[in-house]
Amino acid sequence: MLIKAEEFSPEYLRQYQIIKKGKKKGSKSYIDLITAFDIETSRLADIEQSVMYIWQYQIGKHLTVIGRTWEQFFEMIEKIRSYIDGRFWLVTYVHNLSYEFQFLKGVYDFETDEVFATDSRKVLKCTMFDCIEFRCSYMLTNLSLAQFLKKMNVKDQKLSGDEFNYQKVRFPWTELNEYEINYCINDVKGLTEALYKALMVDGDTLATVPLTATGYVRRDMKASMRAGYNFKQLQEMLPDKDIYILLREAFRGGNTMSNRYYTDQIVENVRSADMVSSYPASLLTRKYPMTRFCLESTDINNFKALLKRKNEALLMRLAFEDIELKNILIGDPYIPKDKCRNMRSFTNSNGRIIRAAYLEISLTDIDFRIIRSMYSWKALKVITLYSAAYHRLPLCFRQTVQQYYKVKTELKGVSEDSEEYAYYMKNKEKLNSCYGMCVEDPAKDSIDFIDGDFVPQDKPVEELLKAHNKHAFLAYQWGVWCTAWSRYALQEGIDLCGDYAIDFVYCDTDSVKYIGDVDFSKLNEKREQLAIDNGATAVDRDGEVHYMGVYEDEGYKLPNRFATMGAKKYVLEDETGKLHITIAGVNKRKGGEELGKLENFKEGFIFEKAGGTESIFNDGIYQKINIEGHDLIITDNVVIKDSIYTLGITQEYRDILNGLIDIKYSDHDIAGYYKVKQ
Repeated sequence: MLIKAEEFSPEYLRQYQIIKKGKKKGSKSYIDLITAFDIETSRLADIEQSVMYIWQYQIGKHLTVIGRTWEQFFEMIEKIRSYIDGRFWLVTYVHNLSYEFQFLKGVYDFETDEVFATDSRKVLKCTMFDCIEFRCSYMLTNLSLAQFLKKMNVKDQKLSGDEFNYQKVRFPWTELNEYEINYCINDVKGLTEALYKALMVDGDTLATVPLTATGYVRRDMKASMRAGYNFKQLQEMLPDKDIYILLREAFRGGNTMSNRYYTDQIVENVRSADMVSSYPASLLTRKYPMTRFCLESTDINNFKALLKRKNEALLMRLAFEDIELKNILIGDPYIPKDKCRNMRSFTNSNGRIIRAAYLEISLTDIDFRIIRSMYSWKALKVITLYSAAYHRLPLCFRQTVQQYYKVKTELKGVSEDSEEYAYYMKNKEKLNSCYGMCVEDPAKDSIDFIDGDFVPQDKPVEELLKAHNKHAFLAYQWGVWCTAWSRYALQEGIDLCGDYAIDFVYCDTDSVKYIGDVDFSKLNEKREQLAIDNGATAVDRDGEVHYMGVYEDEGYKLPNRFATMGAKKYVLEDETGKLHITIAGVNKRKGGEELGKLENFKEGFIFEKAGGTESIFNDGIYQKINIEGHDLIITDNVVIKDSIYTLGITQEYRDILNGLIDIKYSDHDIAGYYKVKQ
């Protein structure tokens, strides 16, 4: 049922029960009712301000309230407030609350204790009038609204934004047609339907559901760890300030890069292989530092001796003199420029070090082994060195990961139209969140909202670590090692792609793109056995066994053509001639259409329609203008405007691609470099 704001009555709320968050005195009570809120806005391009012209409030599955002004909104809230009268709270979800909050703070004076932000302009929840608790459903799902509604397979899906026409300027008095109204209300109707289904999957209520996507896994893992692992043993291995800083320095995400020998070229018949559940595989099949890190002697002989011990996890700061790739034909340099310090006379290929007269870097022993296989150097100095004992992660931790993989695999292949699909997607998301939970910063500073500004509390690292460690159930180093092991597993795949990686084209975290015929069978045999030995397997509904960590063909059909201009920047022309584009900041669907043909994927090409958007935040605004014979008041807002994206390569990288930089190697055949380029 659709009603206007003035028709709303709090009687609609009386039929719902009240649920309590906990048994402790002072625990919140909630109306057992999911509601959702959303606004639509228009950009006033001449003054770069934005105004709300309609809001929609979904109450449960069957009632939608719409209004056109903030006055109407507050009148409805006052009715809700009079009914609640401080007894309980009404939970209202907003998909990307940070956006709506920018408008709300222009019409409501938020107190500091009413706003919970995870970062500047990143609002997880906020309250108003001691009766409404707004929560961000985007942070709960880590999905766009369209993706969330599709994955939950709800009746009211998000309607087409192209047909809606975001460019059209609308005002609170603008008459909206039927499609425009339906577009607005479907967002909140669909969101509410999807949230009801999401809560059903995990048996949650509004009093128990987490605030974030990783919150589901955190809840499961916390219960598992506290029931099955010695808390004192965990406390022993939690990092102090010095170890924490070194871990932060050593942490890297997935290895993503292009082979410079194939960059800015059209490559034919590219294949792609990706690892099954790369990060979960690393969590289950590899060993991790499981004791307190102990300071070691920096004597080079001691360092070499520790490296030979397979049961020692090493965390270190190293200095290299005259370090260079062992062979210039290596197309995947491993050392990232942005992780190095005090560099001198260096050459980098799209952010990866080819050679340097001197650099310092923090590493795990896993990273060092990759570097040792790829680089040579004149001198190595150990600046700082710590060691810990290698063991598998706690059994209770691994069992939780295994259970997610088991359920996900059992539901693999279910129809998107089935009720089981929501369970499949939920367990898939939980499995993928296991790593993210491990690598959350234990000393992340809190953000306060004070007098309209997001202000970091700026607490000392020691204080933040101490507070975190009191309630910790995971060790931060596990996340650092997880990505290191996954990069190691990826490197094994890259190394299969021809001598000195000249058949390797591109990699991204868990996938390798290459040309020619690469046989992954022997590597997969090793990975399968590793999965079997560590319980990283599951059986699907057809009886087929699936192994974490093995390489699977991604299904690129031949003939095809491929081009890349660096990390997160490539396009595939499939066997039908259709373009599939992957560029950070460029819309995938529109990007392929706008590019037109693969030959246009060149430096200087401008994406105008697919270039994404940019946001302009307007704070402290109160402006009254007259437009179309109406007075319009503009308050705090955010302008979202179309952006453009221009394909480009840094001049240094361009010089490398053109062979203009003279890289001297005393004992390697430089001619091979030019042979490959030709």
